[in-house]
Amino acid sequence: MSQSHPTTAPPDEALLARLDGLEPGKPHRRLMVMGGLGYTFDSFDGALMGYALSALIVVWHIPKGTAGWLLSSIFFGYLVGALLAGVLADRFGRRRLMLTSLLIFCACSLLMGTSHSVGELFVWRVLAGVGIGAETALIAPYIAEFLPARVRGKFVARTVGFLSFGYILAGVVAPLVISPRPETGWRIAAVICALPVLLLLWWRRSMPESPRYLLAQGRTQEAVAVVERFERECGVEPVALATTPGTAGTDPTPLPQPSALARLSGLWAGPMARTTLVIWTLWFVLTGVNYGFSSWLPTLLVTEKGFTITKSFLFALITAIAQVPGYYLATRLIDRMERKWLIAAYAAGATVSALIIALSSSETMLLVGASLLAAFVNGAAAVYYTYTAELYPTAIRATGMGAASAVGRVGAILAPITIGYLSAAGLSFSAIFLFLVALLAVGIMVVVAFGPRTSGRALEAASPRLTETV
Repeated sequence: MSQSHPTTAPPDEALLARLDGLEPGKPHRRLMVMGGLGYTFDSFDGALMGYALSALIVVWHIPKGTAGWLLSSIFFGYLVGALLAGVLADRFGRRRLMLTSLLIFCACSLLMGTSHSVGELFVWRVLAGVGIGAETALIAPYIAEFLPARVRGKFVARTVGFLSFGYILAGVVAPLVISPRPETGWRIAAVICALPVLLLLWWRRSMPESPRYLLAQGRTQEAVAVVERFERECGVEPVALATTPGTAGTDPTPLPQPSALARLSGLWAGPMARTTLVIWTLWFVLTGVNYGFSSWLPTLLVTEKGFTITKSFLFALITAIAQVPGYYLATRLIDRMERKWLIAAYAAGATVSALIIALSSSETMLLVGASLLAAFVNGAAAVYYTYTAELYPTAIRATGMGAASAVGRVGAILAPITIGYLSAAGLSFSAIFLFLVALLAVGIMVVVAFGPRTSGRALEAASPRLTETV
């Protein structure tokens, strides 16, 4: 068994050096799967209930304007959950908030299955969104805080890539559960979305708190225990940290913590302002395009292209499967290519894909364009989730990720609503996708012009310290 090497660096820096020096092993892979399953259940719920609501829009004859609000309901909750979770996780810890948010989602998803009106559906969908929005905003920064720079991009991208499994699973379940009897199938779908989360909650009992968060809180001994646990599981024999006489075995006085307002203000202080502007624009554009496309595609195929509900679901399943190579390519390139250029390349691919859809003259061309758009837009998520987690210091990392995710949800809210009203006003299928092209072009320009570089840099080097931003 190998042994950690002592160092003359300050204890906190020495501990982080030990964490960053570990060769990723069993504990890192376990966290990746735990976090990845959270993303899987997020996308599974979003896609399956999107199919269910799309069917109800047709069956209940819901007007397109109202339908846009219903399809966006989950994102109102996402917005609130992501913003609150980011601030609260930087104050109370990543682990506690991740477990609580899953419990909220599970309860509200089950209650959603009891709805008997559009209003009830909307309310429970919003509340379920609070839980899942909080959960998904915290996974990437949590995983990133355990990983060294040399493999951080690959591991976080693989974790985000679990999103594709949820979309595929929803595409398989929807024709089996919803299509035969949409009037009752959507209620069964709500239960199916909630039950696996209970198993994930049970498994996550053993999740450790982030050592970087613990050190930022002055909880050194707890951080040491977590790092030593990871070292042992990776086959490394821990060594004692140097301590000041009289302090061995104790933690220093807890560090003063900035208020929630100070944390949010720190996102716009000094050099962080440009970073936040870039990140918020990216999340708004790419999340808006992704969910505007995925939430309306089944309905538009039925109402504009004459597809049956079952055929539209199968079409959407093919586009979901197309996400897998998009994520896979991102995991192969993310540690070999600067993040900002990879995001720009994916956004450019999505722009071309949206143009193919807008100009399609056959079902085959439409399927090719939709599959490519799904691959590029979702593959980009693997990169910008990682990118965002790297750009903020530990003390406001979850706040920064949560705020960015919340802004992304604003895009996810506005895109389906806007598409609903544009469609109701007579805008064609092609024109709607040209609208998405324009949004993607904005995202490309912003990241190319203003995006900072992060590839290959330790988390402490990729962003300024909290004292510089709050």
